[in-house]
Amino acid sequence: MNIRFNISTLAVLGLLSLGASSCSDFLEPEPRNQVDRSQVFTDLEGARAALNGTYGNLLSANNTGLRVPIFADMLADNLAHTGTFPSFSQIKNLAILPDNAEVTNMWSSLYSTINRANNVIAYTPAVGGASDEVKGQLIGEAQFLRALCYFYLVNYWGDVPLVTTPTTTPDNTLFVARNPKAAVYDQMVADLTAAEGVLPASGGPARATKLAATALKARIALYRQDYAEAVRLTDLVRAGSYQLNASYRAAVASENPTESIFEVQFDAQNQSSYAFFMLPGTNGGRNEMSPTGPGSTLPTAYEAGDARRNATISDGTFTLNGRAVATGNNIKYVDPGNGTDNFKAIRLAEIILISAEAKARLNDLAGAITDLNRIRTRAGLAEVPATLDQAQILEQIEKDRRLELALEGHRWFDLIRTGRAQAVLDITDVNRLLLPIPFRETLNNPNITQNPGYN
Repeated sequence: MNIRFNISTLAVLGLLSLGASSCSDFLEPEPRNQVDRSQVFTDLEGARAALNGTYGNLLSANNTGLRVPIFADMLADNLAHTGTFPSFSQIKNLAILPDNAEVTNMWSSLYSTINRANNVIAYTPAVGGASDEVKGQLIGEAQFLRALCYFYLVNYWGDVPLVTTPTTTPDNTLFVARNPKAAVYDQMVADLTAAEGVLPASGGPARATKLAATALKARIALYRQDYAEAVRLTDLVRAGSYQLNASYRAAVASENPTESIFEVQFDAQNQSSYAFFMLPGTNGGRNEMSPTGPGSTLPTAYEAGDARRNATISDGTFTLNGRAVATGNNIKYVDPGNGTDNFKAIRLAEIILISAEAKARLNDLAGAITDLNRIRTRAGLAEVPATLDQAQILEQIEKDRRLELALEGHRWFDLIRTGRAQAVLDITDVNRLLLPIPFRETLNNPNITQNPGYN
């Protein structure tokens, strides 16, 4: 067999070393707070450095630093493409080519993060100078991060390669085939269940905790239509110390508020790209995407008096550094405008909405309405009446999920999992419901197949 290896193949799977990156990421490099494998796992500090590198990879603009969550809103009806990137235009118009750079770089960054986690999981047990409890926590955090990345992968691409061991040499082990989505979900649940057994119950949203793992399991249970399990898991999370913030704006704009379960941490040295891509030029951005424009109906989706609207979309009075943000522009994750806003990966509000939907689908309508009204009351809205039937409650939950979690990376996934995407977004080609496997993967890996409808 003629085995072809190049920088693209190795980087797209992130399989060689803790410092591997794609040459296409030159303008937006992966964070460099990790070290090479040959220098780690000799002691506890090395293992911790490797784990920090795993967290650090989430900061990339190709990961949760922008593209991974934001494209779930752009593919749907929450964001318009208002800029000049042709690759972004393809995504908004669901005319994505297999060589689309955004798709390729998201795939690459997610698998790079997974490989970092695989290294921590595989090599930490042999580290000396640390108790099993300490090493177990490091492994549990890596298992949580691996599950989070696989969640995004299966919901963008469907069946994907399930890689759970680090690859250290450029041989035919790189020729990985795709695994069924169900099997990947099974691995996520196994990882999170193992993580629950070793992670601390609390410790703040900057690191994975036991309840963060439980919360992600609850999301997965909802997606898999295991509604009784989703209710059970959300009850466990809600029994913890998390509290809904009184203000929706505080919940989404302040760092590590009381309702945050897991946040990706950005700072002046490790900045996200939300502000740069979302804000208009007068506020230092490039206005590449906006909640206002063709293909977005978000501004008109709010009820009168919904506090979430002006906390998400500028009404013209919101200012950054003394300058008003023009009406219609996004103001979530852009304050103070320098890329230091954290990304809210899992919030208590989502957990309550998961509970509401799962109860509604189990025909516990009273329980569903009680949960839904907690979210609506915080938004300054009237409670929904107890007379709603199941279909009406589910319709209202869908609306409130959209508005509560707007620009947090949920809308596309919600429409796909409920079978509503084609009707809501007027999609005629069912093949557009999955992204194409990156072209360089199908070119260099004879064992990987392309999603239907992509040449």
